[in-house]
Amino acid sequence: MAKLSKTYDVFLSYSSDLRGKARIVTKKFAEAGLAVFDMSDIGPGYNIAEEMWQALAESWALVVLIKPGTIPPSVAVEIGAASAWQKPVYIVTTAEGEYHVPQYFSHYEIVKFPEIPNLVEIISKGRKPLTDKDRDALREAYLRVRIPTDQLLREPRYVQKMQRLLRDEYGLTISGERMMQELLRLRKSGRLPRTRK
Repeated sequence: MAKLSKTYDVFLSYSSDLRGKARIVTKKFAEAGLAVFDMSDIGPGYNIAEEMWQALAESWALVVLIKPGTIPPSVAVEIGAASAWQKPVYIVTTAEGEYHVPQYFSHYEIVKFPEIPNLVEIISKGRKPLTDKDRDALREAYLRVRIPTDQLLREPRYVQKMQRLLRDEYGLTISGERMMQELLRLRKSGRLPRTRK
């Protein structure tokens, strides 16, 4: 089955009737040099669930577009996954009206649609790339731990093991979420050697 080779900075979640608004948001992020994932990136021949999971894992932030009314259940799953990985979550209200939002939405920043340029700036500033030396250390630690990235995603104890190794032997302090983002990006670009436990 085919796999997407593109990497993403922002995971964009929205219902199909907000496609026009989603295009505007995607364009704003693209103008700032940030790649946005949305469902339209997945064509025939791809595993939709796997591609969405990978894109959310490697993204720096989750941006959710909502409209007045009830929020789709799928949003809770995406927000839950992003929160587990300690990613920033931004809720964007797209129009005036009454929103029936769950209580947990109060934990996240809510942005009005006209404020999208400010949101783009916030996410851009929070994304600082690792140096080549940092990436080399990450690759070496990955080879030493010998745990495939898919297993690292599922088992936090291995992520913590790699974090300790990077800190103690390479002098690199990095969050587990950031480490997984970088490993997935390196894997997609073909710069991460294959390993087996």
